[in-house]
Amino acid sequence: MSAETAAAQHDETIVTKIDSLPAPTAFTLEPAKKSKEGLDLEVSVLAELLPGPGLVKRGYVKPNIPGFGAFELRCDEGTSIGGTDTAPAPLSYLAAGIAFCFLTHLKGYAEIERLRISSIRIEQRMKFQSRIPGMTTAKGASRHMEGLSKGVETFVHIESDETPEAIAQMVETAEKACMAAQTVVNAVPAATHVIRNGREI
Repeated sequence: MSAETAAAQHDETIVTKIDSLPAPTAFTLEPAKKSKEGLDLEVSVLAELLPGPGLVKRGYVKPNIPGFGAFELRCDEGTSIGGTDTAPAPLSYLAAGIAFCFLTHLKGYAEIERLRISSIRIEQRMKFQSRIPGMTTAKGASRHMEGLSKGVETFVHIESDETPEAIAQMVETAEKACMAAQTVVNAVPAATHVIRNGREI
């Protein structure tokens, strides 16, 4: 199936703003909570495979912070692994999210400190290794499946009259403030619940 056919079949725009997040069934949407320690917030995602061939997914996402809207997203995979390449792949969203979040905090710090900066641009690469059948040079079929993250390399390009020390402080502070970056830099707790026919197993 061609990319054009897939796009027509699913009638997708890759990103669409919607009125509200569909109500999840496994958890309750909670408001963000501010305390002396900081703002505790959540980003809720509902995702599903669309029917038919290929690997097109539809997702809905919304942070629970006032002023942040809900969006419907389309996601696909490349043609080499059975997708139709009609939308960004999951790892593309992950990598882009880290870069975008980092830029938010860089600009926020620069504005708070009133730094003289004319432009900020990020070049970033995330490295992974896929250990699933068909992705290695090993011969024969294998049921072993594993995915590894092998690091993030970020280049922050800044045009500024500020001192190197001031720029280094801005980058260090922004990187620590970037929740997306900290999610991959540090080990974080994770839990997966499996619900079969409406009941958790």
